[in-house]
Amino acid sequence: MDLALQIQEKLVFLDDNKKKLILEIINNFTHYAEDEDDDLTEQDLYYIDLAEQEYANGETINHSDIKWKQ
Repeated sequence: MDLALQIQEKLVFLDDNKKKLILEIINNFTHYAEDEDDDLTEQDLYYIDLAEQEYANGETINHSDIKWKQ
């Protein structure tokens, strides 16, 4: 199944705040792909690749489990 279709199917279960967060994350990743003047370092590429692998393996942390600074 197409990844975009999978994402679209899951979005109906999320509230608007979570949808906005997901869009912001996607925008951050696509910003790097679109901006020719933005040179990513080897370290940037490593951590992006690592994050993508961890996400694909289901190694994510629930947003509500993070102790955010206040």
